[in-house]
This record gives sequence, structure tokens and C-alpha cells, in this order.
Amino acid sequence: MKLYKLLLLVFLIQSISLNIYGQKSKEEQIRKMEQLQVQSLLEQDSMIIQNILASDLLVNAPTNTVFDMKTVMKAFRMGYINYSSYEQQIDTIQIIDNIGIVMGLEIMKPAGLTANVGKTVKRRFTDVWMYKNKQWQMIARQATNISIE
Repeated sequence: MKLYKLLLLVFLIQSISLNIYGQKSKEEQIRKMEQLQVQSLLEQDSMIIQNILASDLLVNAPTNTVFDMKTVMKAFRMGYINYSSYEQQIDTIQIIDNIGIVMGLEIMKPAGLTANVGKTVKRRFTDVWMYKNKQWQMIARQATNISIE
């Protein structure tokens, strides 16, 4: 099963990332990467998450704390980044050379050890993607809670 997931991951990243001048626009590629991120979070798939996040990733979390890639992956594996539902509404995508900036709204229901379990959390987010090493990788993320119900 892990081999299947690895092959699927390689195929998805190549099909999304290597068509930079092909049929798919950069914006469509970024949308696919955002979808892959959401799916991976819901499925708690650390292998895919680790492959779409850049090794030099920085995250400004809703807790007003800045985390690096190592800390994010540790929190993910321990269950501190876990959602029973996660919906993303993209407001805009801006492409500047090999940088993609995504802004929008997220609505999620935390699970596991994540804060606010059982509640609905709405937050504004900004994701920054960079095309490097022949694929799009998230290099920065910022999220701010706007309501917890």
C-alpha cells in the first residue's frame, strides 16, 4: 500500500508540476497542489504532506507562533494537526514568476489533539508556493482564526 501511495504521489506531483509550460496554467497547478494538501490533511498522509512542503518552510500558525518544517511535521505525526472535515475556499491566486500566492477562507472541524476539537473553526489563510526542483512546493503559510463556534 505504501508503494502505491508513493507512486501515486510521484505521478500527481509530476503531472501537476512538470506541465509548467504545457496545457495547464500555473494557477491550475497551484489549485491542484492546494487540493492535494487538503486531501492529505484529511487522510493524515504524512508522506504526501512532507513531499509538498519545502524543507525551508515557515508557518505562522493561528496560535501566533512561527514553526519550521521539522516542527510542523512533528506536530502532524503526533496528531496536533488533524481535522475531521476541512473545506477550503480560494479567493485569489497570484502568480509572480515562480511564486504562487493563494489567499482564502478555511472551515474545519479539529480532531485528535488539535485545539478546539468538536468546534467549527473558520480562518483566513495565505499559502506561498515556489516552483523549484521541478515541482511546486509550499514555502510559507499563514493562518488566522476569525471564528470558533
